[in-house]
Amino acid sequence: MKILNNSIERAKTPESVGIDSSVIARMTEEMSYRGINIHSLMILRDNKVACESWRKPLTPETTHMVYSISKSFLATAYGFALNEGKIKRETRLVDVFPEIRKEKDAYLEKLTIHQLLCMTAGKQTSIRGSKSDDWLKLFVNAKWIFEPGTSWRYVNDNYYVASKMLCKVLGVSITEYLTPRLFEPLGIDAPFWEHSPDGVEAGGWGLKLKTEDIAKLILCYQNKGRFNGVQVIPEWWTKEATSNISDNSVSEKAPDASAGYGCGFWRCAGMPDTYRAEGMFCQYAISFESYNACLVMTSEHSDLQEALDVIWKYMPDAFIEPDFVKTGVEVSLGKDKKVVVEQRQNIEKAINGNTYSLRKCHFINFIGFPISVLPMPVVFFAKDRVGNMTNLSFEFKDGGCVFSWTEDGGFKNTLFISMNGKKSVGEIILGELKFDACCFGYWENENTLVIHIRPLGTVAERVLKFVFKGKRIKMYPSYVPGTEEKAKKVGEKLKCILIGKWFHWWIDFLVPRVGRILNPTHYGRVK
Repeated sequence: MKILNNSIERAKTPESVGIDSSVIARMTEEMSYRGINIHSLMILRDNKVACESWRKPLTPETTHMVYSISKSFLATAYGFALNEGKIKRETRLVDVFPEIRKEKDAYLEKLTIHQLLCMTAGKQTSIRGSKSDDWLKLFVNAKWIFEPGTSWRYVNDNYYVASKMLCKVLGVSITEYLTPRLFEPLGIDAPFWEHSPDGVEAGGWGLKLKTEDIAKLILCYQNKGRFNGVQVIPEWWTKEATSNISDNSVSEKAPDASAGYGCGFWRCAGMPDTYRAEGMFCQYAISFESYNACLVMTSEHSDLQEALDVIWKYMPDAFIEPDFVKTGVEVSLGKDKKVVVEQRQNIEKAINGNTYSLRKCHFINFIGFPISVLPMPVVFFAKDRVGNMTNLSFEFKDGGCVFSWTEDGGFKNTLFISMNGKKSVGEIILGELKFDACCFGYWENENTLVIHIRPLGTVAERVLKFVFKGKRIKMYPSYVPGTEEKAKKVGEKLKCILIGKWFHWWIDFLVPRVGRILNPTHYGRVK
């Protein structure tokens, strides 16, 4: 089934569909003031796009990593499968994969696909180690923290296991299954979705989508499964998936993280009759049911609740009676930082033609997070985290530097790094991950080169600082938003879970040091 007119209609002005653009402008200004860097923003009302904006160099055609918004798409596939009778809520993991049965594991015998998708499975998987392992085996061998169906805990791997179950039952991949049922009717190009080593979509993460693609899904749910007048998603499923199925207040403390969980969707505490699809670093698709409105946002901020608090502060006032005369104001998402321009250095001649080999850092390899030119938020969930940069070379020329490097797996890339006050765009390919990257560099002093690399459509910028001394080189890696910011939020959550002065002392000791642990100095020399 295909729909010929599958784009979302644009309103003449925000005010013409009852959106006060001045309020939205104040909301984005406050987000910018708080350091919440929005990549894209789209507000819809009465089935029309009221206003939309992108932070340069992102455009409406840029696909963005949506992290856990992927869960809403997998949950939609589950809804289709239920509706077609291809699976049941009561279908157990051991029904689909009987080979995983373990003696004296009564909980495993009970675990159903519905419990996985509603986050009531009861397993707690580990984030340590390589994602190149057998993910189902890692899940089965993980510890139980409660009996399936008796409590709630947000675990990403629940959605991978559900994805694997659906693929086995359906006989096709999730992408193949959704293409005629969802992607084609909504006018979404078949998206990139990260896979496990055995070729199964990750389920709970890994999708790259355009901002309007996300808007189409949330708008379809808001319209009880209809899009441009055609029933796409079963109406009963749009109600069930977005309802308050599970009590998540047992393990979450933030208001909007504890207001209830459906199946791939969260209920919201900040405004009545509101639910959302949500991804890490403030990727949002919010449905304001009472106002027939939606908000879609991609971002790079680590505090999910802070961004939602700003949205709740302004959105009630943004809904007004339609005004067909008022033209409104332009909504800006702020400006990128200025490119630093420094004088070129004589040391460039000595560096040209050299290839530098970097030593591996054994500790971060042991915990599964080797340094890649892609920032950790980009590769964290990937099946192959790549990393261990080496064979670095720098060829300086007018306007910039040709930077080449190799990462484990034989992945060799080359980027032109602009050093003339502008930004250059190149391409990075590492394993399954392919990104256009915006780059610039400058000399911090006579022997210290700083390179900024931002993979477009993701949430972080890699900053690599190189110090040259004779035949030796040091590399100081970091990324923005920084490791310390994320670690602080994780530490706050751990203090709620681990009670006691001893635990809190260790948390306070480790959090400020996380950046140095995960982004250590790398040492090397000319080969």
